[in-house]
Amino acid sequence: MDHTDRITVVGIAQLAGVEVIDGGDTVAVRLRAADDREITLLVPQQIAADLHANLGVGLQEAQDRRRAR
Repeated sequence: MDHTDRITVVGIAQLAGVEVIDGGDTVAVRLRAADDREITLLVPQQIAADLHANLGVGLQEAQDRRRAR
């Protein structure tokens, strides 16, 4: 990253909705913060599939580590 890159961090309190749009090419993920502000992520279908797979693996690994303690 260079000095022009910006990172936005948003604390999420609720999943407000998920819609498949653009004929199935895009997933619109609506998220709500604790102060009721809402953000919508427009995620290409392939990225959503990758996210789904990685979340499954990551959550399973975290659960396995907790069980091993």
